[in-house]
Amino acid sequence: MNSPSKLKRSSSPEAIELYFQKFGEKGADLVVLHGLFGSGKNWRGFARSFKNNLRIWTLDARNHGESAHADSMSYQEMVEDVVLFLDKNELENVILLGHSMGGKTAMQLAFRFPNRVAALIVVDIAPVWYDHQHKQLNLIEAMQELRLPEERSRSEIEKKLARKIPEQRLVSFLMTNLSHHNGHFRWRIGLEQIAAGMPELLNYPELKSVFNGPVQFIGGENSAYLKFEYHSLVRKFFPESRITMLKNCGHWLHVEQPNAFQKTVNKFLQYNNLI
Repeated sequence: MNSPSKLKRSSSPEAIELYFQKFGEKGADLVVLHGLFGSGKNWRGFARSFKNNLRIWTLDARNHGESAHADSMSYQEMVEDVVLFLDKNELENVILLGHSMGGKTAMQLAFRFPNRVAALIVVDIAPVWYDHQHKQLNLIEAMQELRLPEERSRSEIEKKLARKIPEQRLVSFLMTNLSHHNGHFRWRIGLEQIAAGMPELLNYPELKSVFNGPVQFIGGENSAYLKFEYHSLVRKFFPESRITMLKNCGHWLHVEQPNAFQKTVNKFLQYNNLI
């Protein structure tokens, strides 16, 4: 079941309806929030692996995937978007899983609406400010420099993008945002809006509360997003949290080590009688 695949643009700061996909018909509700430049489609493999025991909802954030584009992009607004989704689908108390940007959104939602979160799973991100705005803006610039209306093949676009971005895994990931509509290629994501909101996306609002529910943080040992020096801060604001670092993987651990990632999630859910 999907929300409308064609959603109108929103120029107001109010919450917008998010595109989603649903997997499974029984069990507790688990809502997945993807990371920057991603979409719910990146989590279909994970969703299918749990669909016999849970109802999995994969959401597209504003300015991403099939969701509407909006002029502003803050964590406060993204939290309100998710709460609107929960309300419209009559989901009162959910397991919330967020990766990277989605993890920051999930943490903020848990702080503001703890009664809506039965458990929290935060994937390779910490409640800190990150100093890599230049790198992210370079990715956006590389995508914007391509003259998509003039391009005739997906492979040529990928080759040109690879000349500007040396990491092939990252190029392949960004290419998942390319669509073909009315005879022309275009990026699904709102590059201008994301670029304008980048300082906000890399920042983290000052924390003045804690979330006392069950929390699982999962990081990649080869990633710098959930470094050991951040673990004490995680435990300060999430006193019931456990932290698991997966070997031989970086930031996209659900793709790089899917079996280990799914095993960690399953163990956490079983421990808390959620599956």
